[in-house]
Amino acid sequence: MNTTYNHIGEMAQDWRRELEHRKDDLIDQVAYLDEKIELIENVGMMVEENRKLHTELDETRGQLDEEKRKNAELEMKLAEMSKLSAGVAKKTSQDDFEKALRIFLNISKRKTVTKREAAKTVITEMLTSAKLDIPDDIRDMLDHLDDDQSEPKVVNVQGNYNDIHDNGTVNQK
Repeated sequence: MNTTYNHIGEMAQDWRRELEHRKDDLIDQVAYLDEKIELIENVGMMVEENRKLHTELDETRGQLDEEKRKNAELEMKLAEMSKLSAGVAKKTSQDDFEKALRIFLNISKRKTVTKREAAKTVITEMLTSAKLDIPDDIRDMLDHLDDDQSEPKVVNVQGNYNDIHDNGTVNQK
């Protein structure tokens, strides 16, 4: 009987060790599963963070595209304004040149034939070398600058100059 109790005691001890061993294995498995669950939760949080970042990235890309579009539009406007400014500056200087040339030609009409011929030669050579285009009316004035002109007529006005202009109107008799 003693042997039976000893044998039962040994068996109980073996079962206890086996159950303890299985318990430790189950605890290890639970810890392993807890780690996997935590990993899955972290992956879920990372996926959510990644989704938020992609949304922000898409919004930022949209803003960048809009800024690029605005920048291109402003660059185009700047280029147009530069061209316009250059054109206005060229046109203004051309207008000033034409005005000065008209004045010079009108004044030169009153000079002697020799001086008119010299002026015509100088102006023609200047326009040719600079390859400048001038309006037809100035071209005609220049072409006829050295033509023989009859003596200028002298017109005498009798009367008081102030009387005529202080009236505000011209009286005809």
